[in-house]
Amino acid sequence: MAGRSLGVTARQRYEAPPSAVFRAFTEPALLVRWFSPSPETRLEVLAHELRVNGGYRFRYHHPSGGSDVVAGTFCEISPPKRLVFTWTWEPPDPHAGIETLVKVEFSADGARTLVVVTHERFPDEPTRERHQSGWSSTLPRLSQVLR
Repeated sequence: MAGRSLGVTARQRYEAPPSAVFRAFTEPALLVRWFSPSPETRLEVLAHELRVNGGYRFRYHHPSGGSDVVAGTFCEISPPKRLVFTWTWEPPDPHAGIETLVKVEFSADGARTLVVVTHERFPDEPTRERHQSGWSSTLPRLSQVLR
């Protein structure tokens, strides 16, 4: 299936070492401070079991009053270099049930860290574009948490 190859790549540099950036991607108390596309969209961690084959479940509360839930499984946890997890929206999201894959690479760049997020397996171009927009607005928000 050709559509399974659709993906996005997003890059961001942070003024912090890889260990600190990795923690921000894996600790619920830090995730709730930045892991959403806007300050108005609030993240609630419903479940978070950071181990290979452990699961997570997040609810995004939107300013409109609605919410969306995404869940997945941790596939690889290699601190502070790499984090891989599945990403599946739950109903009633229009993309519910489509399992995609997120790979996050953390590379030291002097005293800074380069993060490269590769999100793959989108079924179509509109879904890919939605997630490209999401990562592009979410990743810069981490800078304020790392200060």
